[in-house]
Amino acid sequence: MRLSLSLAAAALLASCAWGPVLEPYAVGAAERMPVAEAATVWGVRQGARLHFTHVDGTSLPSRGGGGYPVSLVLAPGQHTLRAYFVTPDHRSTEQSLTAVVEAGHTYVVEYLLIPGTPAVLLKFVDQGKNQQCSYRRTDELRGTAVLHCTARAAS
Repeated sequence: MRLSLSLAAAALLASCAWGPVLEPYAVGAAERMPVAEAATVWGVRQGARLHFTHVDGTSLPSRGGGGYPVSLVLAPGQHTLRAYFVTPDHRSTEQSLTAVVEAGHTYVVEYLLIPGTPAVLLKFVDQGKNQQCSYRRTDELRGTAVLHCTARAAS
């Protein structure tokens, strides 16, 4: 019994440690840029999972077991993003999205389910400069989170 409890506790701790990292991952030149000069791209997490696997053909790291990034910080310009996406009803896709991002803008990858088919279409949506987004965990054990965006406070 004691061994079973120890194993259950270890599994619970390990599963929490393996949840996705929810802070945006800075790619390339964006690592050295002030936030106002870069663009932020958020993946959808409202019951669905989206992970960015590549940017401009370069594979992204798993970030210490936290999985591929679910949000990115990019330098302004054109980028090709590769994303893996799955819905709660197990529809999935892996798609490349080409996007031109602007300094200070916030972008969200949204999805469209094609009625009567298992197909999913990912789309890149510019939220402009006045949005501030973050993830809020909804289930620590499974690592699920919901994306919340609000108007950025005027400066």
